Amino acid sequence: MIHVLLPQAGSYRDITDYLRDRGARVTVVGSGTPGMSGKLAIVLSMFSPKLLRCFGLWTTKDRLLVVGWQALPVLALVKARLVPRPERLLVMSCFVHGKRARRLADRVLRTLRVPGLGFIAFSPGEARNLVQAVGMAPQDVHCHLWRQELDGRASPQDDDGSIFAGGFSNRDYDLLLEAAEPLPAPLVIVASQRNQIRQPARDSTRILRDLPEAEFEGLLARSSVVAMPLRGLGEACGQSVLLRVLRHGKPLVATRHEAIEAYLGEDYPGFVPHDDVAAMRQALARALEQPARREELAQRVRLAAGRLEGRGEPGAEIEQFLLG
Repeated sequence: MIHVLLPQAGSYRDITDYLRDRGARVTVVGSGTPGMSGKLAIVLSMFSPKLLRCFGLWTTKDRLLVVGWQALPVLALVKARLVPRPERLLVMSCFVHGKRARRLADRVLRTLRVPGLGFIAFSPGEARNLVQAVGMAPQDVHCHLWRQELDGRASPQDDDGSIFAGGFSNRDYDLLLEAAEPLPAPLVIVASQRNQIRQPARDSTRILRDLPEAEFEGLLARSSVVAMPLRGLGEACGQSVLLRVLRHGKPLVATRHEAIEAYLGEDYPGFVPHDDVAAMRQALARALEQPARREELAQRVRLAAGRLEGRGEPGAEIEQFLLG
């Protein structure tokens, strides 16, 4: 039997619904709430009393998928033989962008490794780190292009001439502000309260915080160009915003990053180097000024959306990893 342990109810529905329909049992073992983030929230969730549900839940003949930071206490329970070691144990974890936290997580995972352990990574960089820093065998690390039907779907809208940027993790919004300052197009940034962003120098820039998903996607849908300014750190980032870009076929100018290359291809013409203000400004200006350039980028985005659709249901891919 397949068991799935989730940090919060309703998460990863495209995977859990598929597996549940095929007989899997899904159990919430974290105290997380939708939108949970931050170090304190992660720690509190890891030590949730709901972890007691693990006792007696699976046997040595079952297959277990653990999602999120709950993998650490679950692995500790297995390592200490307080719960059975399942025939197959896969971890699909969230990502760490800070170097110190990443090193700490790597050390803990090395200590808690058990036979039959595997990982599902959302980017080549994450997979490489698990092999090089955690010591996982390459065949035990599976790359999965994260995808799901996101809430807040917006209807197609006419372009309003704006640049849109949004998201929280691994963003360099100060670089984008500097790049966009001399451009005539208005800039809309939708970030988290935890993003530290300097005061914009022009009145045509709006910085909004923690909008509902429908409002977020509505602003993206009516923009002329989407910008994704990413830092050089981190193994996976920008994917939820990218899925909305793919959904609407919007032209995208993005910092080159392995996590985004996995969807768009290394030769996507809208990539710019990280930490390069001039390159970001030039790429945005070209997309705004040249309709043919916007169409070129949008066409490549639409092709990427088709390729992703052709990969099939995400739950089916995860099931293959569990049964393999």
